[in-house]
Amino acid sequence: MMRKSVLALSAAATALALALTGCSTATTTGGQDEVGPNGWSRKFAGTQLNVIAEATANSGILEKLLPEFESETGIHVTLEQAPYDSLVQKAVLDFTTKKGNYDVLSIPYEYLGSFAENSYIMPIDSYLATSPVKTGSDFSTSDILPNLWEPSSKWKDKYYGMPSNSAMMMMLYRKDLFEDPAEAKGFQAKYGYALAPAKTWDQYRDIAEWFTRAAGKDAGGKALEQPLYGVTLAGKRHVSTVLEWMNYSWTFGGAIFDSSGNVAINSPANVASLEYEKSLTAFAPPGFTSATWDEITAQLQQGTAAQSITWGDTAGAMEDPTSSKVVGKMGYASIPVKSDGDTPESHLGSWTYTINAASKNAEASYEFMAWALSKPVQQKLAEGGGLPALTSVLTDAGLTSKLPYWKQIYTSLTQAKSRPRLPQWSGIADSLALDLSRALSGQASPQEALDSSQQKVTELMAGALPVTYQ
Repeated sequence: MMRKSVLALSAAATALALALTGCSTATTTGGQDEVGPNGWSRKFAGTQLNVIAEATANSGILEKLLPEFESETGIHVTLEQAPYDSLVQKAVLDFTTKKGNYDVLSIPYEYLGSFAENSYIMPIDSYLATSPVKTGSDFSTSDILPNLWEPSSKWKDKYYGMPSNSAMMMMLYRKDLFEDPAEAKGFQAKYGYALAPAKTWDQYRDIAEWFTRAAGKDAGGKALEQPLYGVTLAGKRHVSTVLEWMNYSWTFGGAIFDSSGNVAINSPANVASLEYEKSLTAFAPPGFTSATWDEITAQLQQGTAAQSITWGDTAGAMEDPTSSKVVGKMGYASIPVKSDGDTPESHLGSWTYTINAASKNAEASYEFMAWALSKPVQQKLAEGGGLPALTSVLTDAGLTSKLPYWKQIYTSLTQAKSRPRLPQWSGIADSLALDLSRALSGQASPQEALDSSQQKVTELMAGALPVTYQ
């Protein structure tokens, strides 16, 4: 399902939103400023908060912890979980109709500019300066990883929320295949260098070619029961295709906007990056033109791909014995670069807790966000397979020794780079999703596809160029 533009809604969707009921309950207080056993205010005991977040490991774990929050504060929270596209639609419907059905919304951070400029969400600077509620001593914004805190929460000169999911992209690979002596020997003989996790895109392509094999062929000393593919790719007309391509774009020296703030989608660097990605389609599963993040995660869990550029928050799913066939077989590394010596970059995909400007429970909502970012909660997120936002948890020695992907999670977060958070992002992403999928499926050349997006995005940005803040 394609997500809608945040700048426009159909009349039918608006009518549907107007028919919705169940607005948030107004704040109920006992007129007291009590605190719970761990220092959290009970001033808003009896309040009902409605929260919506993406259906991820973080959200699932947090939902199980909500009784602890209610015990501490007396605030009852109903947490709705929704897929990316559906969540954005629900958020926009609620914002534009000013119903206030949700008090707290965890939003993709690229929508921060749009929602802030439209005054859909509240700035929290005054709360950060002087908290309206007593928060436990285990909450401190100084512990939030800087690479998350700024891009996830700050738009221009104001803060609008706190990071709710520290997702970033990195490379996953089949460690068991890479470590097989026969594979190493054969690869060395064919390509003239040692088989190891790719540092450059040339190596990534060689490895993809090497491990692409038909069912019945040998891989890692065993006959394959199903085909093995060298890479995964997101190729559907969907934002997942845009975000994967941006890894290639950045590392090839490209960008959506150039250093002067003008649209640069069809730059030579971007065209070269898309030509490279198109070359990988020869080693991808045949259904890549319909694949998004969900299909890629399933392919990796089933052991049908040797390498992938995907989200770090899927690592927990790789090590889940109830759903994965590759437990203990996966390796985790930084995104490859174009040339030896280049600095690795990781595509940040953070989400942000924000307070609905129409909420009647703003102070209680702030207390919920602070609790969700407190160290005990963040520690439990990490232990349960989610991704925290705190430096102290991301560098925890116990987690690093216990979780095979933990060290790389922190490394990739320190390498993180954010995509544009402009009010026009939705239109930019929609244009690129269409044209990139056309290029990857062979309906247009990379040059033709990016020329098309160049024209459409330039028209979309009319009056707003050059871009001075992203």
